[in-house]
Amino acid sequence: ELKHLINLCLGWNNFIGHLPNQFGDFKHLEALSLESNLISGPIPATVGQLSSLRYLILYGNNLSGNIPESIGQLSNLTDLDFRNNRLDGVVRELHLANLTNLTFFALSLNKLVINVSASWVPPFQLEYIYLSNCKVGPEFPNWLRTQRNIVSLHMSNGGIAGEIPHWLLDVLNNTGELDLSSNMLRGNIFQIVGKKTPRLLQLSLSRNNLSGDISNFTCMLDRLDYLELSKNQLSGRLSPCWGLQSPLHWISLGDNKLNGPFPVYLCELKKLRVLGLHKNGLNGVVPYCLTGQYFLEILDLSDNLFTGRIPPFIKDFKVLNLERNYFTGDILLQLCYNSNLQYLSLAHNNLSGGIPPCFSEFSQMWANSSFGLYPMDDWRRLFFAMVVNIKGISLEFTTSLQYLFSIDLSSNVLEGQIPEGLTRLVQLQNLNLSRNKLIGKIPLDIGNLRYLESLDLSNNKLLGEIPRSISNLYFLSRLDLSFNNLSGPIPSGNQLSTLDDQSIYRGNHALCGAPLLKVCSRDEHNEGDSEGDSVVNWFYSGLGSGFAVALMGFCGILHVNRSWRIYYFWMVDRTIEKLSIGRMIAML
Repeated sequence: ELKHLINLCLGWNNFIGHLPNQFGDFKHLEALSLESNLISGPIPATVGQLSSLRYLILYGNNLSGNIPESIGQLSNLTDLDFRNNRLDGVVRELHLANLTNLTFFALSLNKLVINVSASWVPPFQLEYIYLSNCKVGPEFPNWLRTQRNIVSLHMSNGGIAGEIPHWLLDVLNNTGELDLSSNMLRGNIFQIVGKKTPRLLQLSLSRNNLSGDISNFTCMLDRLDYLELSKNQLSGRLSPCWGLQSPLHWISLGDNKLNGPFPVYLCELKKLRVLGLHKNGLNGVVPYCLTGQYFLEILDLSDNLFTGRIPPFIKDFKVLNLERNYFTGDILLQLCYNSNLQYLSLAHNNLSGGIPPCFSEFSQMWANSSFGLYPMDDWRRLFFAMVVNIKGISLEFTTSLQYLFSIDLSSNVLEGQIPEGLTRLVQLQNLNLSRNKLIGKIPLDIGNLRYLESLDLSNNKLLGEIPRSISNLYFLSRLDLSFNNLSGPIPSGNQLSTLDDQSIYRGNHALCGAPLLKVCSRDEHNEGDSEGDSVVNWFYSGLGSGFAVALMGFCGILHVNRSWRIYYFWMVDRTIEKLSIGRMIAML
């Protein structure tokens, strides 16, 4: 009978509806696992009657409402996982009162508030704690100081503020995963990690206000494979303690106060996939040994003081951001071998030469390319944060970075023409070539970039007419063609009718038509129509010249042949005579 059921595991289906209220009948049930379904509604209070229950796994549904206090009566419960639902309300001491065997406690990604007294002593010893996106602050949870077996602690975005408690290091002796990111913690980073946390494998403390010189930091944590410390006040230089055997695949130290040259020993980290050192004070030349990083997919060295030439990167980057440095020289052709590239920014440097025509070989941006998703086993890369200048503003991309296709070469001294092959990169959403010395015409097939949302070609030396195909950019929400030498009528229709700001075209004195006040002359209209109506114009011009040639030939025959001339004029006289007689009869 169902009443004697011990395990009910129905996860990863598409079940809908609400949880039934009849759970109290299943006195022998030890495991209730309904994860990753579409179950909605509240958690019934009768769940608290499952006295034999050890595993209650409901994560990844659409459950809503409060967690029933009866959950606190499940004294045999070891694993409670309600992550990634729509639960709200307050979790109090009564919810946890008799959970004496609890070791796995997971409420992340809900709208819950954990409200227990500072003197409360929990009845359990937890090993895995997942409370990210739950409000556990503003004080650091004091009940954690009683826990001695913590293997994984995740409390990111928990509203925790203030100083780091002095006892925290004592409870992290066995911890392998620590995530306290996106809080407002103050203090020295060595109050959280150091010699007392030798088992740390994954560390995320980004978006706090932590300080400290991390020159010797790496030597204390030689087992790390994931390091995320961006957006703090950390200073100093990285010491060469990581070597060939290091398992590190993620290093993000951006937006701190690090200084000195590029840490050459990072080239020895052969498993490295993500490297973010942006917005620091790093200087000198980026070493060529970095090109030997076979697995490196995301490299962000922007907003530093790097000089010299850009190394000949020939790896399959997905994201390469080198903007706002002092790089010089040409853009090397080796960059074109990065067929998987979907985000490239070399903006605000001193790069010269032309835009390599082989940029058209960025096949990840072609129309038939597979979408820019990362493999499921690399889910952490979905959370790499990067500030992107797009549509005239700076936006931070995190999870959505994987869907962004962008090329930004602005504010350099690039010369030559815009390669026609760029119009092959149909997936592009952002193209910024502004503030260079580009010449020639805008590619006629610019309208092929049908997903383009932002196009900036301003402050160059482009000439000629604006291609009519630009009106085919149906997603375009920002356009800047100002301060060039463009001429002729401005195309109209489709999405362009919504872009009616005159500043888009200012500094092009030979342009005319809406939204500018300058009215196009007849000749300018004809010139503008010539591109779209060339076949029609050719037909009529051919018809006119053909008629003239035929008339001249006919007149020539009349002039030479006297008999034909007499007969022609006799026929004309007869026709006029008949028309006159017909008109007189009609009047009578």
